[in-house]
Amino acid sequence: MTTTHSQTSDNSATHTALWALVAVSGVANLVSSVAQAPLVVNLATGLVTLAALTALGTRYLRARRTRV
Repeated sequence: MTTTHSQTSDNSATHTALWALVAVSGVANLVSSVAQAPLVVNLATGLVTLAALTALGTRYLRARRTRV
């Protein structure tokens, strides 16, 4: 028996995971800045945050385009 998931639930899970990643990496970036962590740590957390925000923006624009 095959279980299929709707596209909406997949989108919702991905959407939630991306927002969680933004929150966690944003806090990690803040903590690394305040704690004066090495530059590599600060850049890595910043790039993860940027990548997650870019993915959210791309998903939004693609969804908006298909609705029209």
